[in-house]
Amino acid sequence: MSEEIRSGIYAWLREQTDEQRAEYLMSCLAPAPLSDLVTKDFLTAELSRFVTKDFLTAELSRFATKDDLAKLEAKVDRLDSKIDSKVDGLDARVTGLETAVAKLDTKVDGLAAQRDEDSKAQRVRHYWLVGIGVSIMVPIWLSVAGVIGAGGVIG
Repeated sequence: MSEEIRSGIYAWLREQTDEQRAEYLMSCLAPAPLSDLVTKDFLTAELSRFVTKDFLTAELSRFATKDDLAKLEAKVDRLDSKIDSKVDGLDARVTGLETAVAKLDTKVDGLAAQRDEDSKAQRVRHYWLVGIGVSIMVPIWLSVAGVIGAGGVIG
């Protein structure tokens, strides 16, 4: 039956009954000619041509088995142990670096204290040298200025 005839029958059924009954009756009619419909026997024969034991084995082999999962778990466990050993190695290196930084901090503190002591000693030497220079220069300057005489007595 063509689609045009189906539409006409559906329209006539809707005029004669309500829409719900028309829908039900149309669903009972085959949507295509019976010769075009597939029977169970035809479908079984067609599927048996394609779905063979080898086909099913190939399709099922795509899925993981318990052995596959066990192998995967073993690989994951090996990776976990490798990661743990690497992390332990990194922890040891970090601890070593922290120790080295602490030693450097101690040395820096010692150098800062030494620098402060050196600065104080340099300041003291500076004042001594300035004092010696002044003690030498003042009598000479006063003598040239005529403030003191050759004997060192103010005149």
